[in-house]
Amino acid sequence: MTMKNYLSLLFLISAFSIFHAQANDSLDNIKKTHEITLSYSYNDYPFSFIQNEKPVGMAIDLCQDLVHQLEKQLDIAHIDIHWVGGKQVETFNRVKEHRVDMTCSAITRNDARLKSYNFSKPYFVTTTAFLSKKNDAIHEDKDLHGKTIAVISGDSTIGRINKLNHKLNFSLLMVPTADYSSALELFKSGGVKMLATDEVLLAAFLAKEPKNYSISHIDFVDTDVYGLMLAKESLPLTSQVNSALAQIITSGEYNVLYKKWFMSPIPPAQKNLNMPMSKALKTYINSYKPVAAS
Repeated sequence: MTMKNYLSLLFLISAFSIFHAQANDSLDNIKKTHEITLSYSYNDYPFSFIQNEKPVGMAIDLCQDLVHQLEKQLDIAHIDIHWVGGKQVETFNRVKEHRVDMTCSAITRNDARLKSYNFSKPYFVTTTAFLSKKNDAIHEDKDLHGKTIAVISGDSTIGRINKLNHKLNFSLLMVPTADYSSALELFKSGGVKMLATDEVLLAAFLAKEPKNYSISHIDFVDTDVYGLMLAKESLPLTSQVNSALAQIITSGEYNVLYKKWFMSPIPPAQKNLNMPMSKALKTYINSYKPVAAS
């Protein structure tokens, strides 16, 4: 190796080391700057959406409460929140590149994503359901024969429908989309017969447009959980967030948020989703134990 090549390699190693060190100190940056960058979704109703040009929703309120808890934990008078909107694929890239500290939307926490990202402890539990026009509603799994179904890339729904498709001799067609808003757009345009994703998102859509659509269920048994996503290297910040989330849940603040967004009139049309807390979510919340910050 020539001296020139050696020096070039040394520079690259040093640059990587500096980047890696910076990538690990999200919590340190918050301590130094008193600022945090959070992402929101345009269409994860009622968790994260736009109202009057501002992000609102249950996940938005939860993140704001978490930041207040971080202020107490870190003994900081005020942490400024910088909000960044985008589609899910954009959000994933921004988190990985450390341009966003944490997501505040309906992102499923699963094993595949945990290989590349950190997640907070779950903050919501849901299951898979099917959205269709009323005359395409299903009553049992064999009714899916020959159906085209929009799904969201990376969603746990894909694995469940793959198993179901095998049972149905591969008679249904899944159409992957980038995110929920893309899947919903494809379904509403008639590009597919059904949309399969988390029941809570479909119920929120149905509350806004109840006349022509229907939600169908198949007993998949499994549930999905939502978490707040952080960069893989952001272990200290993840620990602080989990501690803050524990405080919010065990103090009863979480129940207040749930009633606000699922049992009361909410924007934009002041519709009440009227979704009592599911047994699975209630069991999770009631058994939650505080997590001490490291």
